[in-house]
Amino acid sequence: MILKYVKPASQTLLAWFLLNFIGQVWISQPDPETKESINIMIVKPAITWLNRVNDANLRNNTGTILKMMADNAAIYDDPAPALDKVQTALDNFVGTIGLAADGGKSATAAKKAARKVLTDLVRLLASYVSVACKGDRANLILSGFPTHKPVREPVGQLPKPQGLTVKHGPQRGDLTARVKPVKGAVNYNWRIIANLPGAVPVIVQDTASTHVFNSLTAGVCYTVDVSVLGTAGPTDWCSPASLFAD
Repeated sequence: MILKYVKPASQTLLAWFLLNFIGQVWISQPDPETKESINIMIVKPAITWLNRVNDANLRNNTGTILKMMADNAAIYDDPAPALDKVQTALDNFVGTIGLAADGGKSATAAKKAARKVLTDLVRLLASYVSVACKGDRANLILSGFPTHKPVREPVGQLPKPQGLTVKHGPQRGDLTARVKPVKGAVNYNWRIIANLPGAVPVIVQDTASTHVFNSLTAGVCYTVDVSVLGTAGPTDWCSPASLFAD
């Protein structure tokens, strides 16, 4: 990690946060004459390929990720979700590919469901890697995940997310939440709570501006909102949206 021109008082907490939760960063203190703005380099795994990858490449890419993370356990020593859980989902998915190839609605539906379980777990694993790699591009490559090109993002408080929508998901008991992407966001903090007495909110981190909540109770109304994590910390929560699970 390289820090330049960091004020010892006002930015000490920010520097600690970036070191422990973002990783390798480059901070430049604004020049008193040029008033140059502060910038930061963020490194995180790419996950957009999950939206368009075919079954064979999903199988191969996930297998590569699992092998490389296991081989580099010194870096990825406590993956969440656990690698064996992702491996089980991968095995289940592979088992449905051949059955779906022979046709039949039930076999195709089973493959689709297994694929969704697998891709959801891989997305969660990407969230873990984005923190565990500590912003080091070399560490990120050793995870097996594809990488974004490092980009320079402005340091400062990000705006809270806008345009939240909640719809029924691909399976019964699923709700799909989506907001407009926030530039500079490291993670999206998704919060959901059942509108029942004594219910406790659940917060899930994801690197994507879309998140699927699974295994919800049919007939119960759920309220969802989201904030994003930037280099200056989390934003305010967005305006919530509610929907009954089916």
